[in-house]
Amino acid sequence: MPHRLVLTDKIFLGRVCRGIEPDKCIIVRNPTVSRDHAVVRLTRDGVEITDLSKNGTWVNDVRMAPGASRQLADGDCISLGGTAIIRISHPQAAPLPSATDTWGEQTAIKPAAAFITSLVADVRGFTAFSQHAESADVYTFIKAIFARFTTIVNAHHGTVKDYIGDAVFAFWEHPDGCAGDYAVSACQAAIDQMRSVPEIHRQLIRRGLTVEPPRLGWGLTSGLITLSHFGSRSADLALVGDCVNLAFRLSSMASKTLPGPIVMCAQTASLVSARLPLVDLGNQSIRGRAGEEHLFGLQVT
Repeated sequence: MPHRLVLTDKIFLGRVCRGIEPDKCIIVRNPTVSRDHAVVRLTRDGVEITDLSKNGTWVNDVRMAPGASRQLADGDCISLGGTAIIRISHPQAAPLPSATDTWGEQTAIKPAAAFITSLVADVRGFTAFSQHAESADVYTFIKAIFARFTTIVNAHHGTVKDYIGDAVFAFWEHPDGCAGDYAVSACQAAIDQMRSVPEIHRQLIRRGLTVEPPRLGWGLTSGLITLSHFGSRSADLALVGDCVNLAFRLSSMASKTLPGPIVMCAQTASLVSARLPLVDLGNQSIRGRAGEEHLFGLQVT
């Protein structure tokens, strides 16, 4: 039976939500839901959800980045532990059943197999730039890139997993198995990121930085991974699989040992070839890997 709860300040979502009044929390009795899984709050800009979980929170079937916040529009659907929670403007309130604090002490960490498309954007020459630039300038430089690239990933319904040194790592889960739409979204995100670089450079110049235009390489791969946790923090989400490692390798090779700024594996190419123009790069040796990989470049006009 559905229940409604009025949001006046904050609503906590979780398996226990210890110490929270019943009219301020939604309890989801599922061992994969964290005791304090997420919080929905009113802000000056509207309604915002923040992920606090171990196993993930989805909004409109898109996984939130661990620990991230995002705005909720009317009709947006939050998913956790098999439960759907929908934001509806001005609902009629109905009380939720009272919650107890006795349902489980440990969140069950649930390793899950998932098919994903990975996107890694790698900044060129960052080490040399960092060696000679002021730390404040290095921060301004990399923040401008990361902020724009994150906005683009979000616009294409992907999830930013990490900012690793000078690289942005994002991924798209394929909830229905191996599906081309998600791989195409990842490719479009890479294209939009590449096209945004001149404006990022102009933005840096306006801020008084004397820098060369940023140079980057993009790697795209698709395949099965295991998604779980290595550490104790909600942000310690781990994506383990060969395709993730390969994406980082390809990003470091694009526009260097391989022609073109956006390079992808054969699996990704098979998912997008009917909708995007590709260049066959043939079989290529990759440092640290046995054998060769059949690679493709993404043509961008």
